[in-house]
Amino acid sequence: MKKLSIIFAVIIFCLIPTGTAYAAEETPTSTMYNIGSVSKVFTAAAVMRLADMDLVDIDQPVVTYLPHFTMADARYAYITPRMLLNHSSGLMGGMYANAMLFGDNSTYYMDIFLQNLSQQRLMFNPGERSIYNNDGFTLAEILIEYISGVSFTEFLEIEFFELLGITDIMSPQSTNFDHNRLASIYLGSNQMQPQSLGVIGSGGLLATMEDLARFSAIFMDNACGSILSRQSVDEMASMQLKMDLMPEANTLRFGLGWDAVDMFPFNSLGIQALNKGGSTAAFTTDLTVLPEFNLAVAVSASSYGSASFESLISQAIILAVLQEEGLLPQDTNVTIPELNLNPAPVSESLRAYAGIYDMGISGGMLQAEFTDYTLILTPFASQSDRPLTFLHNTDGKFVSIDGNYLFGMGGGAYNISIITFYDNYLLVQTYSDVPGLGIHAMSLPLAQRLEQNNVPDAVQALWESRSGRPFLLVSDRHTSMSYVSGHFTTLMTDLNTPGYVIRGLYPIGGAAMPNTRIIDENTAISFNTTPILNGRDAMDITVTTINGVEFISVNEIVYMDASAAGSLSQLGGRVTVTDKTIWVYVDAHLAGQRLYIDTPQHGAWFVYDNRLNCIATSLEVSLRDFVTLPDNGWLAFAGEYGAEFVLWIDSNSN
Repeated sequence: MKKLSIIFAVIIFCLIPTGTAYAAEETPTSTMYNIGSVSKVFTAAAVMRLADMDLVDIDQPVVTYLPHFTMADARYAYITPRMLLNHSSGLMGGMYANAMLFGDNSTYYMDIFLQNLSQQRLMFNPGERSIYNNDGFTLAEILIEYISGVSFTEFLEIEFFELLGITDIMSPQSTNFDHNRLASIYLGSNQMQPQSLGVIGSGGLLATMEDLARFSAIFMDNACGSILSRQSVDEMASMQLKMDLMPEANTLRFGLGWDAVDMFPFNSLGIQALNKGGSTAAFTTDLTVLPEFNLAVAVSASSYGSASFESLISQAIILAVLQEEGLLPQDTNVTIPELNLNPAPVSESLRAYAGIYDMGISGGMLQAEFTDYTLILTPFASQSDRPLTFLHNTDGKFVSIDGNYLFGMGGGAYNISIITFYDNYLLVQTYSDVPGLGIHAMSLPLAQRLEQNNVPDAVQALWESRSGRPFLLVSDRHTSMSYVSGHFTTLMTDLNTPGYVIRGLYPIGGAAMPNTRIIDENTAISFNTTPILNGRDAMDITVTTINGVEFISVNEIVYMDASAAGSLSQLGGRVTVTDKTIWVYVDAHLAGQRLYIDTPQHGAWFVYDNRLNCIATSLEVSLRDFVTLPDNGWLAFAGEYGAEFVLWIDSNSN
């Protein structure tokens, strides 16, 4: 069974200087976790430290300080450091090739980041709206290094960690980093080599929860241990969100680096809470800071997904601490807002919002239809096609009935949703009552109405011929985590949405990509600019044909048509990697037999079942003597140019 470790730290600065740390399932408090996007708070703080040193003005163009930064879109010249930190730069934000690796500290991703950026367009005018963006923080990391003259890791150590007495926040580039201190991650029941993220400023820092909470001293009102100026701290903690479509309800009000600068439910209690969540392919982390009370809570777990549950744990801890310290009444109770159901007929003006809505990076689309008193949302190109019904209220909002909701939480939670429309967007407020933890709230623009996109019949037919075919990852480094998750994608078309390519989540799955608008026979581009979250990670698709084989490029990631893969039996006893990863399928007569592989130093192999789920790899900590070949399975051999694998099959093992 996969092991789960979870750890949290509570620190009340200047009252309990050493803080306290707690762990579940006997996890040592010295265990380090990859804190993912919580790293963005450090990046924002580093930029503000440069501002305090009069080395950067966050409202001057980035090119003022980074003259070799260019893009294929002239508007890039207007991007400022502030825009990088509040997610309003307009960068596409979807460059992930070789960003997450197993046991490999390669800097290749960062080495070519500016080169890749120079070939990209912008999704919108800089400063126009805020859409969550990883690449903005990677660019900010480069900016910090260029201005300071030292690496990002060194800058944090010199300007923050040494002054705060922090020894247990590191990056893959730290000279004293010990991989053995990382919480373990698993593929099934097999421990994998440690995770290493090259995108340090965007999501690659590692920390114990105690030191992560201790870093928060710089944001406290009493300024004990403060390093940043009061002006910079206040700037980071002020609402920086551009194009707020839900000013009364939005739960993600970006600051500089922070996801929320007035986190629910504390805002309803008149308390400011700063929050940042982070998730990688192996860890989820939440950092919540209450500056007024000099209180910080950090929670992390070795799990995959959003940090919503970790955020709820933080919330429960903070409420308990404030009550224990007499700072909140003992009877303080957070509840779901009461719904006053007063059904009303749907007006003609609301009926005008009928149509198809794209949910962007969240996947799938929604068909919005109206009856006399209800809104019916029917998902398609999604993992569920069950219609969801919402009752129209006299206040013009549509509310949950019969247990229908959007983007709620599991774990036995009770969920309700409130739906509204504005301009071309479908907006949602969802409240989830999770037993034993509390109330989670998520309010944000969810989806963007789809515009009609007419393309020539021949172009549509060509894209339909590609629909449902898996394309296999061939471009990433052999240590890339994408070979375990994200190693293939599918291009889907749907009769409901001619002129569009839909991300391959249904029916056979694949790497997460946004839906795209068809431009011509070989090009489809991202179009969704839903503010805050679902318009994130834009990716344009280009199809090329080499020697009769179709390859698709998604930003800088390349996939090959799976039908071009050969069979395992055709390989003979050796596989030599050249410029692309080699994929083969398992011959029917070889299923169940044992395969022995001699793996080169700079190479790795991966075995997949008939649904392309990775079931074994040479990147596991304990090397296997052999692998049993799965029925209708696949193998991938990745490595540096010239890497050679030696194979032999035990034909008597079946």
